[in-house]
Amino acid sequence: MKKIIIPVFYILILITFSFGKMPVSIEAESIKRVSETVIVAEGSVVVKYKGEVLKADIITYDKKNKKIFMEGNVTIRTDRYNLKAEKGWTDEDGINGEFYNVEGVIENHYYIKAEKVKKLGKKYYFYDGEISTCSFDQYDWYIKTKKGILIKNDSIKLYNVSLRFCGIPVLFTPYFSYPATDRKTGFLFPEIGTDSYNDFKYLQPFYLVISRHSDMTFKVDYRNKQGKGIDVEYRNRLSPNSYYEGNFAAFTENSGGRWWQNRSYPPLKNRWRIYGKSDIHQEDFDISFVYDIPSDPYFFEDIYNATNLRYKSYTKTQLIGLLDKRYFTFELNFDFLYDLTKDNNEQTLQRLPEVRFYLKKSKIFKNFPLYVDFLSVNTNFYREKGTSGFRSDNTVNIELYSYFRGLSNLIQISPRGTWYYITSNYSKDKTPSRNILSFKDRIRYTFIRKYSKFFHSVIPEVRLVRITKVNQENLPNFDKEDRVKDAKDVEFSITNILNFENENFLSWEISSGYTFNNYYYLGNNRLDGHKKPLKNRFYFQINGFYGENTLYYDFYFNQIVRSITTFTMPVASWLTYSISHSFDKGLFEGSTTINQINQTVNLRYKYISLSFSVMNNIRQGYVQRKSATFLLNRRCWSLRVRYSEDFNGITGKTFRSVYIFINILRTDIKLPFVSRTL
Repeated sequence: MKKIIIPVFYILILITFSFGKMPVSIEAESIKRVSETVIVAEGSVVVKYKGEVLKADIITYDKKNKKIFMEGNVTIRTDRYNLKAEKGWTDEDGINGEFYNVEGVIENHYYIKAEKVKKLGKKYYFYDGEISTCSFDQYDWYIKTKKGILIKNDSIKLYNVSLRFCGIPVLFTPYFSYPATDRKTGFLFPEIGTDSYNDFKYLQPFYLVISRHSDMTFKVDYRNKQGKGIDVEYRNRLSPNSYYEGNFAAFTENSGGRWWQNRSYPPLKNRWRIYGKSDIHQEDFDISFVYDIPSDPYFFEDIYNATNLRYKSYTKTQLIGLLDKRYFTFELNFDFLYDLTKDNNEQTLQRLPEVRFYLKKSKIFKNFPLYVDFLSVNTNFYREKGTSGFRSDNTVNIELYSYFRGLSNLIQISPRGTWYYITSNYSKDKTPSRNILSFKDRIRYTFIRKYSKFFHSVIPEVRLVRITKVNQENLPNFDKEDRVKDAKDVEFSITNILNFENENFLSWEISSGYTFNNYYYLGNNRLDGHKKPLKNRFYFQINGFYGENTLYYDFYFNQIVRSITTFTMPVASWLTYSISHSFDKGLFEGSTTINQINQTVNLRYKYISLSFSVMNNIRQGYVQRKSATFLLNRRCWSLRVRYSEDFNGITGKTFRSVYIFINILRTDIKLPFVSRTL
């Protein structure tokens, strides 16, 4: 039988009613009017109106009651839900409705099967059904319930509940509720683990919504051997460009912990950390504030032992005020460091405060490429014990740039004056100063040749460097800026770059230099000779293969003094192997010889990924770190198991940990937000 398609204008003329005077399209095998207020369409009926699509064997429209009734192979699709049912009805506006033997998606997120679904405004009532955040092709976790109520952007309430995994009941409860919005107060899923210090660890977070732009997270931390603690985090989005985050962690230890063995620091009962950061932006003025103060230098190693914070070597408390104008910037900086590698901070160098003024680079003449900028850094250095003082470091930078047919030349002349005022523990000249002139000239040319499958670029470069020599022995030594290395050098490099399709490339750079002095500097160390170290850098990315090597060869020692290598290889579509090697000869006093190799294997198959990593200390002949991570990510839920093992060569201790994290209902924390105006 031929289908009948009735366009909008024909419906309005032929039929004396419409769906609330909204444009309607009906496709059916037959359409008939059974009364003045009722019209019936039969045979593969499709009704489209107001962005909604209704399909059924029979669709009846009751103008008087403003309801649409559907029977047989019912499908109803809107921007809020997509359901299949045996029969049902909805009103004209899609606000209310009722469906039987239902399967589908509600609010584009919740997958449901039920004998009956009733919709009243923003509420969905479902009876003798199942609900899950897993799609039907991944129907792993689901909740079976006698009655449920889903309130849009609010919550889901369930009665007589059984939580099931692959059809197997794992939990029964007479009542269960969880958020149906991105930001909803409630418990988050816990993290469970064990480590070298504890047989059992349990971390339970609770999420509290305060307002649209602020919230908090409370975490209870229980460890059967170490003790118990609490972690409180507060977040506030002050404006679209400003925010504040604060965190307070407190931990009460049990006595006699093995982690305190062989430490000069005495064991503590109560331990804590205060942390926070804030950025406030007002047009051309910014304020940034970060504070991080632990109770003791071992807090991160002991309390955060299952995270990368375990390896933190210092914390920083810093307040920065920045005024950024068209021609200059002005910065005020208070910087306090807490050295976690030492028992106290008496010798730690602080910058309290530092004032920076920068006159931005500007063109002196309209049609001549001469540029000038100026930087003044004024720092008050402070130590509890040791030399303290003030330094004013001022540099004028003059640049002349020229370009002609691929040949570019950049000349930089930088006079620099530095003045000191020493406030304590310094017996030499009380007002030392230093004046240095730096001259640099960089000449570069670029050759580019196009081939059928790639571009080849060759870039030779020559640099002339002249930095005047001054006596700096009478100057205090706060940081590296107090010892500027003189130079009378010529440096050269050549770089080859091959650019292929699909962003594949290969780059090779080789550089070295010659000094007209009888010495040169390798890092902070002075060596005799004229030939500067040779640097070789190789870098490529081709069809999933990635590699990089940076190598330094010193002619004075006639050997490689430093090398860093990384290589990643896609063995198969599901398997990737990576290796990295770090080498430093450690030739000078105070430096450490490093020879480490780290290997990582990543496997991925459908929803499962595995990662294994091993770091070997080749020089001392032991395995420094092992780790393994298993992740099952079914999109609607995930399971992660992480194992790590660290060996400390100094203390001879090995730390192991195992953690399990499962997220069934995807209750991740959603951060606060604001509109353009509060």
